[in-house]
Amino acid sequence: MKRILLILLPLILAGCAGGAQEHPPGGGGVDIKLSTYGFARTRAVDADNLESEQTIRNISIFLTDPSSGDITNSYVNVGFSTVDDYRLVTLPVEASELGTKDIYVITNYPGTDLGTLTTLSQMRTLTTPAVDKNNNLDPADGFCMYGKTLGFDFTSGETAEVYVRRACAKIRVTMTFPDAPGLSTVNQFLIANAASYTFVTYEATGLILTTDDYFNFASNLPLDDNGDGGYTGIAYIYEASAHPVLYLYTHIGGSAAAQEYSAELPLPERNHLYDCDVRIYSESATMRSAASQSYIVETDITGYDPDGREVYSDRLRKVVRP
Repeated sequence: MKRILLILLPLILAGCAGGAQEHPPGGGGVDIKLSTYGFARTRAVDADNLESEQTIRNISIFLTDPSSGDITNSYVNVGFSTVDDYRLVTLPVEASELGTKDIYVITNYPGTDLGTLTTLSQMRTLTTPAVDKNNNLDPADGFCMYGKTLGFDFTSGETAEVYVRRACAKIRVTMTFPDAPGLSTVNQFLIANAASYTFVTYEATGLILTTDDYFNFASNLPLDDNGDGGYTGIAYIYEASAHPVLYLYTHIGGSAAAQEYSAELPLPERNHLYDCDVRIYSESATMRSAASQSYIVETDITGYDPDGREVYSDRLRKVVRP
């Protein structure tokens, strides 16, 4: 009887990749359904989890005996297709041949280096594709993801579930001008001190980045009019052990020169969402001109883990005189 291995991924998925996997003679094989954690609150495509963030370009699956560090079965860049709301992979192995296994999954890893892995120790040294100031993380490229389920008995008739997490965090910035909507209609942001890479797996430890491994975005990113009285932009950065910094730029009153504001962000954790709610108020509405006016910048930073739990909260307040 065919057993089904379920690796829960998001609800709306794009395209097909790779070739179909053939079942062993006799019609056996293990079908695998794939899905990811959401960035927060839900695993559906919604305001927190964009369809582009669900991109899967390749899938690799590794099996070990329980509590063993040696890989017994490897399926690198396996073919997959879209069936209903899932990605489907068929491994060419009988469920009865597997017995009880620990299951490890990596997605969107470039090249074929994974085919040389023979141990989990080797897997834990893998690092994600590198990015730099001119080549930031882009969801359309597919974020590197990793997940595992331990001690699954393929002969039990149960369904295995493996939740896969992105190796990056999502920064969402929303700027409003509560007492003067439209005070600045050209608004931008930039991330400084972002990590160039991180570990693929979340068990790995000891990654040491030098100052050369961190970078500032080369160009400001737009905060687009969100149609709800504010301006919103999104960026993605790798999990890291150094604090990134958020820089904000406005053009109050249509000024040619930009006003700059900054706020230190929390340490970015994988598959976490960090909402940055920025409110800019006029300190005094009786000032004669925008050029001589001061502004209060309040920034609420809230972090959510993959289960939607609030895990970080901070409020920053600055008085800025352009």
